[in-house]
Parts: sequence; structure tokens; C-alpha cells
Amino acid sequence: MKLTDQSLGEQLHITALEISRRKELFAVTAADATALVRAKELVSGSLDAIVEEFYATQVGIPEIERLIGDAGTLARLKKHMARYLLTLFGGEYDDIYVLSRLRVGLVHNRIGVPPKLYISSLRTLHDILRRYLAGPATGATDAGDACQTCLPVLAALEKLLLFDLSLVFDTYTHALMDQVNRGMADLEAYAKSLEREVQARTHQLEEQASHDVLTGLPNRRTLFETLRRETAHAARHSHPLTLAYLDLDGFKSVNDRFGHDEGDRVLLALAQALKTTLRTEDLPARMGGDEFCIVLPGVDLTRAEAVMKRLFTAFETLRDTPGKEPLPVTISVGLAGLEIETPQAPETLSKQADEAMYLAKKIPGHAVVAAKADEQG
Repeated sequence: MKLTDQSLGEQLHITALEISRRKELFAVTAADATALVRAKELVSGSLDAIVEEFYATQVGIPEIERLIGDAGTLARLKKHMARYLLTLFGGEYDDIYVLSRLRVGLVHNRIGVPPKLYISSLRTLHDILRRYLAGPATGATDAGDACQTCLPVLAALEKLLLFDLSLVFDTYTHALMDQVNRGMADLEAYAKSLEREVQARTHQLEEQASHDVLTGLPNRRTLFETLRRETAHAARHSHPLTLAYLDLDGFKSVNDRFGHDEGDRVLLALAQALKTTLRTEDLPARMGGDEFCIVLPGVDLTRAEAVMKRLFTAFETLRDTPGKEPLPVTISVGLAGLEIETPQAPETLSKQADEAMYLAKKIPGHAVVAAKADEQG
């Protein structure tokens, strides 16, 4: 539920039962209400003088003067104080009265009145009221000389002011807890955003460490990590595995004639062709420059040759720009298959595929050469 859908009393859980319990806690009785009502006429007759004396004292305190700020605000505060004094001696201390005290606390908190200043102001008001209530009945000038008939009024006043103070401080506490909760929520949101940022940055760093920046393909390190894992798995389960080593023929001439941007476009074309041609379980990687490798789990040499031919077709489609002369770039591929009986080490398999690739480079156009079994052994 939104805060704006609740009254201040509901937010603070100040129910009729709570008001009754709080009156009991501060010993505010019906007799106290009656005593204060009897003194209302005296307070009303001196209302302006009480208010003026109170604010003369208040503006003499620099901190309070700065909070009040200007004559207009001071005039409004005097009117509010006059109304408060009349309700203080009105005898009705119900939910409406309680709500007005809660609002006073809320306003004081919002404008930045610290508790120490509010308490000192309440003490000042108490002292002024005691003097006015005690003095006229006996001619006394201080509360110590108050007559016996004034004592019930003074005692009731003290209890009611403490009752009011507890309500005001409920709003201070509520506002403080609200600030703490909002601070915690903000801190939690910040922590979560920071965690997401760290995760994203960590992922980015992992990607940079394991993938080629230009093509987005896994890099040399990732390829060999995968190759070690896949060769071990293939040897353990007697599954075929083929490693393909690719090199772009004519790539240097493209860079020299058309610039490195065009060369990068060719590399990206091959990367895209690899992504569209291969299965999800296959791993293409850029080894550096214009050399690439592919780990083909579960694929023997014959099937690997078929995969390479599909790759050639996809690459030609992506390599050339419509309406322009086809670029003189072809792919040479060397294949090396894992020997099930005597599995090669990943580095050996890579070397065999690399050597077969150099044989393929001697063949014009796209070419695939598979390392022979005796060569692999």
C-alpha cells in the first residue's frame, strides 16, 4: 500500500486503543482534562502575551532563529502556537488531537528541527505556562509559590506535555526509520547494481581472455583447453574426433590492395561462415592472423571433408560484395583425426593438422588435405 493511501496515524499504528494505553502510561485522566479546561479562560486571556514571550525567547536562540528564517514564517508560527494552546486546554485529547501532534512532529522533522531544540522549546513553554497559571491565583512569581488549587492544573499540564512529546517523537522515530529503510533500500539497490556491473565486467574480461576481439570466436588458449577435454573424452569413449586447421590464401594481398578494413571484413565473413555451418558442439577458434582451427567432436575425416566443403560455399557467399569483383581469397584446410587405439596429444594433433594445411596451400582454390594415418601415427 502506498504511503499516500494511509493516514499518518495508520502509518504509525496509532489506534484508538494505542491512544488509550498511552494516556494510561502518562497517567492522563479525565480529571486532568477537567482541570485543564478550568484553566482555559486564564490562558485565553493571556494568549497573546504567552505566545509573544515564548517566541521572544525562541528567536534569541541563533539555531532556532535561522530555522524560522523570516517575519512571515514567524507570524504563521505564532498563529499555530495560539491554536495549540487553546487545544491544550480544550479537554478533548482524542484521535483528532493526537493527529495534530503527530503532524507537528512530522513538520518539525521535515524542516530540520533537531530533537534537542524541540525539547528545549517545550521546556520553555512549560515554564511560561506554569508562571501564568500559578501567578494570578496567589500573586506568586514562580511555580514554587503556586497555591494548592493550582497544583492539579500544573500536574495535568506536565502530563499532557509529556504525552504530546511522545507523539511528536513517534514521528521523529518514524521518519528516522523511514530514512534508514530508504537508505538500506538504496544501498541494497546499489550493491545489486554493483554486483551486476562486476559480473558484467568479469564476463567481459573472461570473454576478452578467452575470445578474439575482432571475430568474437574463441582464441588459441580456449581452443587448446577444449581440444584437451574433447580428445580425452573421445579416447575414453572411442569416439571419432577431427581437428581442422584453416588458413586464408590471398589474405595479405587483400590487405595490401584494399586496406585492413577490407581484410577485417574477410575475417568476419569467415567467422560468420563458421558460425552458420558448424554445430553447437563444434568449436571454431581464431589462432591469430588469418589462421583458424575447428574442433569437431564425433566427426571422422570423411564427414569433416564434407563439412569443409559446406564452409567454402558459405564463405564465398559472405566474402563477396554484390556488384563487386570477387575477392581472391580462398581457404586451405588441413585435417587430422584422432587415433582411437593410440590417441595423440592435443599438441601433436594440432601439428598434424597444421602440416596437412600447408600441403593444401599448394593446391589452387579452396582445398582440403587430410593427414594420412601413417603420418598421424
